[in-house]
Amino acid sequence: MELSEIKGIGEKRLAALNRMGIFTPSDLLLRFPDKYIDRAAKIDKSARDGDEMSFAGRVVAPAKRAFIRRGLSVVNCSFENNGTVVRCSWFNQPFAARNLKENDVVYVVGKVKRFKSSLQMTNPTLLTPQAGDGDIVPVYKTAIPSRTFESAVKTALANVRVDSFIPSRTARDFGLLPLQSALKSVHMPDSKAELDDARRSVAVENMCYVISSYRLLKDDKRDFTYGATVGDVDRIVNSLPYALTDGQRAAVDATIAALRSDKLANMLIQGEVGCGKTAVALCAMYFAAKSGCQSAIMAPTEVLARQHYATMVKVLEPLGVKTQLLCASMPAKQRETALFNIKFGVADCIVGTQSLIGESVDYANLRLVVVDEQQRFGVNQRAKLESKGHKTDMIVMTATPIPRTLALSLYGELAQCEIRSLPADRPKIHTSIVPPQKIQSMYKYIADNAVKDERAYIICPRIEGADDEPTSVENVYAMLAKTPLAPVVGCIHGKMKDAEKNAVMNAFKSGEIKVLVSTTVVEVGIDVPQATVVAVYDAERFGLSQLHQIRGRVGRGTKESYCFLLCGNDDPDSVDRLKKFCSVTDGFSVSELDFKLRGAGDFVGLRQHGNGSLAIDADLIDMSRRLSDEIIKDADASDAIMRSLDSSEFIRSVTMN
Repeated sequence: MELSEIKGIGEKRLAALNRMGIFTPSDLLLRFPDKYIDRAAKIDKSARDGDEMSFAGRVVAPAKRAFIRRGLSVVNCSFENNGTVVRCSWFNQPFAARNLKENDVVYVVGKVKRFKSSLQMTNPTLLTPQAGDGDIVPVYKTAIPSRTFESAVKTALANVRVDSFIPSRTARDFGLLPLQSALKSVHMPDSKAELDDARRSVAVENMCYVISSYRLLKDDKRDFTYGATVGDVDRIVNSLPYALTDGQRAAVDATIAALRSDKLANMLIQGEVGCGKTAVALCAMYFAAKSGCQSAIMAPTEVLARQHYATMVKVLEPLGVKTQLLCASMPAKQRETALFNIKFGVADCIVGTQSLIGESVDYANLRLVVVDEQQRFGVNQRAKLESKGHKTDMIVMTATPIPRTLALSLYGELAQCEIRSLPADRPKIHTSIVPPQKIQSMYKYIADNAVKDERAYIICPRIEGADDEPTSVENVYAMLAKTPLAPVVGCIHGKMKDAEKNAVMNAFKSGEIKVLVSTTVVEVGIDVPQATVVAVYDAERFGLSQLHQIRGRVGRGTKESYCFLLCGNDDPDSVDRLKKFCSVTDGFSVSELDFKLRGAGDFVGLRQHGNGSLAIDADLIDMSRRLSDEIIKDADASDAIMRSLDSSEFIRSVTMN
């Protein structure tokens, strides 16, 4: 079945789905609902700011549109449920509540805000009830209308058969629903209990697939011996512009020992933000170069890749090692030169983004692969980079320490190396919650520091927002543009082109920009020693490990630094969680706390698009690991998983009924 055969999916909607990465019925089924509406749910009158709420609401009065100023209009409409009225507003969306008449009933989904004794929502999603709706109604926030997407999913479920990698008997032994039934219940649940069972089954299948893929990828029979010596390692260590910490030196020794062993290296290096994992990687790559081999390091963002490249040029080039950058934004002529240097061995050490795994990239003698911030990449991306060489050694690194229980369950035999020590001259980072009445004082502190040529990050949870949602990049940037900081404020976010982002980051590093308003695009590996302040708006929206990554953007120089958390609501649970974060500075402790609070999804990249997947906890990891043991024994299932790595999907096949 082709997506174009589904009713309601015309040429424009098909193009919109393709832009979302949805090309097949399989892709469609794996785009889980973002939210669910319980039709029987009643409004909780004690709801707090920021609480997610969905309900069936009766229109109290027809929607009215008003103009606030030129270029800004608002549509207001109120809905009643369980005797409580919620006032909803949509900015610059003139058709948001069109055709609604008094006493009409619609489904309303959004985050609630309290204003005195009343409840309000800004830009909530509205769905019109339809015949055939169950007690639980899915909501999809996609490039096409939610109801159209829902209809397409129903059509796909009715016309295809979904096969699992897990033999049906094994699935039954582990109490899992058949994958076809589980996917149907994720999209079209009849009850909350059914949805929970389906989520559990899908989560275990997904996790089992990831674990099995890692295990099957491992071929530890070495057919090559590195010719470099311990003296070569000492040469690069002594050439570094700083002394390695005990933790770094231990990691270097462990890595080189793995490369010199009779088995292929398969290592996870994890450590504190700023602990110096890159130096360990450079030593390993130098060791490979001195052995006549190529090595490649893949970074999740171009900004980070370019930062690594600058370090490699500074450290490796003086030692006679040729380095090469490969990124998507490179001009055609530069890219052509880079591809030539990589293919014919002119370049010893290569750094780049996912461009490294492109079809047009051929390597002369790739033997060592390093994946930085490995949690940002899927199994298939790692496999594709490995396949560019022959029996490559693999080092994966992360500054988001993985809880030991999770790491052992997920990676099994993967050797783990932890760097817990920080360079001796690293300053302390003070973390605190800033109450609303102190925000102006915070900005005065930032302005005073800017005069001293210090830098500050202002992290926002979203790029765009309405006027009454002041914590977007655009609104915060516009606000600061009206202050004395205006000449030194810049902004960066994911919608900008790579060349634009690189220009902004270079201006921030040089001091032309001293206050950078950003999304979390800067959370990974960005190194600006002059940055001493990072302020995070709506900090309660982030996981603790992500906050720790953000906090790691400062304290990389010699001056004491500060991480300010601005909480968007007064929910006691949110505030308590942030207080715990303020009291914990060690990344390993943060990761354990985050694992307990949020599950494993953020560590292993198992959250599907939408909210249909279940947060992975220790019990599900253990079950997935035991299930993987059974899969590995099954030659047919194992072969099918290996053949699927290009798609990296835990669905074995989708065929017409």
